[in-house]
Amino acid sequence: MDIPSTKTESLIKERPEFPPLQRWGSLVLLLAISGGAVGWLFSRHLSQGTPSVAVVTPVAVKTAIATQQPIAANRTLTGTVESAEIVTLTSRVMGQIRQLTVREGDVVQAGQRIAEIDVRDIQAQQQQATAAIPQAQSAVSIAQSAHLTAQAQKSQAQARVQEAQAQLTEAQAELADAQLHQKRMAMLRREGAVSQSRLDEANTRLSVIQARISQAQAGLAQSRTTVKQAQAAVGQAQAQIRQAQAQVEQAQAEVKQTQANLDYGTVIAPFTGVITHKYTEVGAMAGPGASIVKLERSGHLRLSVDVPESLISQIQRGQSVSVQIDALNRQINGRISQVIPAADPASHNFTVKVALTAQQDLLPGMFGRLRLKSIASQNSASRQGLMIPENALVKEFGLTGVFKVVDQQAQFQPITTGQIQGERVEVFSGLEKGDLIIVNPSPELKNGAALQVS
Repeated sequence: MDIPSTKTESLIKERPEFPPLQRWGSLVLLLAISGGAVGWLFSRHLSQGTPSVAVVTPVAVKTAIATQQPIAANRTLTGTVESAEIVTLTSRVMGQIRQLTVREGDVVQAGQRIAEIDVRDIQAQQQQATAAIPQAQSAVSIAQSAHLTAQAQKSQAQARVQEAQAQLTEAQAELADAQLHQKRMAMLRREGAVSQSRLDEANTRLSVIQARISQAQAGLAQSRTTVKQAQAAVGQAQAQIRQAQAQVEQAQAEVKQTQANLDYGTVIAPFTGVITHKYTEVGAMAGPGASIVKLERSGHLRLSVDVPESLISQIQRGQSVSVQIDALNRQINGRISQVIPAADPASHNFTVKVALTAQQDLLPGMFGRLRLKSIASQNSASRQGLMIPENALVKEFGLTGVFKVVDQQAQFQPITTGQIQGERVEVFSGLEKGDLIIVNPSPELKNGAALQVS
């Protein structure tokens, strides 16, 4: 049985076959053409000559050597930048917020109006208090008139006492004479020297005088009682005067208080600063103590740091310090402005405030590192560290590093840094003692650039 042939086989079969001599001729022709092309290219290259080499001008740089130096045992403490003066403006009256003229981030001036609170209820109270003043003053006048009347009655009663006392004294004098006369008449009558009628007259006169004395004593007692009553009336009138005057003063005080409350209806900024938070909106009810906005003083920033109790004795008010602001990637000079003399009972840390030098791009809320300078104990041990000038640091490819001098060329070397001591910075890794590095490198300096070291 015959096996059918495939298409591939049919194609192979259909491909024309050259005789052996013809195949060798074709190969020789191909080699000749290739050799001619190579020769033409080589001759063209020779005809053009050797290209000129560009002359590279070395970059003049200044250098420093990485050296081992003692590093003081300083401490770095973390904190947060805040305004030196922060105040939450609150309402001092009850009422609906009618206007709120600021937003978060607004800069306001000292005395600027922040909010208006509806104080119509307070205005009504002020009107009532104002109307009460004339009424109270009228009550004072009435009490003063009553006091004058009581004083007059007291004077009259005292005069009657004096009159009754005089009558009693006169009657008592007559009584002594009448008693003596009656005794003499009685003795003469017993002797028969006078008639009975004469004795009766003496007895009658004595009785009349005794009656007058009793009447005078009663009148004196009544007058004294009247004086006491008049004195009480005077005291009552004086009390009414004091009460009425107190009502006047109370009404006047209510007028002043309501006026103050009316003034409290306008919330103003106590100093120039920035609105950092708004707690309420127009239409909301505000009560005494309700927060409206938070205001932070502009341009006066400080770093708030928690200091362990083991270090607080090394910190003094007025001490100069250095603060590293990570967001700005630079240091800012500061001064210890406040040391809170009471530690937190849980952490045993003391709060320390560091006044910072004014910086345009320094903002509240930024993270800061406080580096304590010259406060370590003289007996504290120091260690050796690899130090380089701080002005040698550069940023390249997003990394912190330096340019080393290697074979008269600039070579960028990433490094990790540690403490900053004066104008030098510690290097943890990336360099070795004796490495030659470039200081104050030009921004145009590139990796691999030829150098002229001065």
